[in-house]
Amino acid sequence: MNHDNDIPYISDVRMLDIDTDHEWARFKAAAGISEPKTFRLSTLWKAAASIVLIAGASLFAYNHYAAPPTETHVACQEAVEATVETSTQISLNRNSRITCTDNRKKGTYNVQLEGEAYFDVEKNPDRTFTIDTKDLTVTVRGTSFDVCESNGATTVTVTSGNVEVTNHADHQTIGNLTRGKQLICHASGKMEVKDVDNFNCIAWKLRKLDFNDQTIESVMQQLQAAYNIRYRIADDVRSAKITGTFEQQDIQSVFNVIEQALDISITQDADGTWNIAK
Repeated sequence: MNHDNDIPYISDVRMLDIDTDHEWARFKAAAGISEPKTFRLSTLWKAAASIVLIAGASLFAYNHYAAPPTETHVACQEAVEATVETSTQISLNRNSRITCTDNRKKGTYNVQLEGEAYFDVEKNPDRTFTIDTKDLTVTVRGTSFDVCESNGATTVTVTSGNVEVTNHADHQTIGNLTRGKQLICHASGKMEVKDVDNFNCIAWKLRKLDFNDQTIESVMQQLQAAYNIRYRIADDVRSAKITGTFEQQDIQSVFNVIEQALDISITQDADGTWNIAK
């Protein structure tokens, strides 16, 4: 069978010349299609890079130039307890003030002291702990000690461990003090290092007083410092002596013992002053 008659035969083909850009524009206009907004990728990268640089510079400046954090503690009429720098304990005596600066970048912790404070410093080999007074710098890594500024003199008394003491005047190390050692920087500038038989000078904190054949006048001076009292002593009892230990006792209990031991009378006026007499 001949199928040639069943196949259509194209005898003339004409190529159409169509402007596709023009036709696409007409189609978009008719269909309401708008061109999408585009951005240059390089512009976005430049903006992002600028933001990153600004943020990085700000962070560097903050970390490099920002002052390290400080905290201040003040004791007025009563002693104050403070915990600073990873559990280090500081006890401020009456009328005292400390300003603490924690400079972690330099690995230092500094205390500016006015008055008197007892320090129980936790050992930390990665941090240097220093106390500055008007005349001295005390450097310590783990110990217990007292620093007192009074009447133009500065006294450092060590109860455990050891400390290094430096003089501000010439930046020279005065010495390393161990338990039972006391350094006194007198108002004249004279330095004195001595052994102490007891820690009565820190009784305001330790609440322990040891007296060994001491006159009642000397005892009352130490009780005044420990308990913040006022007193008057009659001339006829000034030379009386006492030996004994008082630990964690209030002032009335201490006076009761002294009265019985010396056969004297200790009474208190309405204004709070204690009178010691026969």
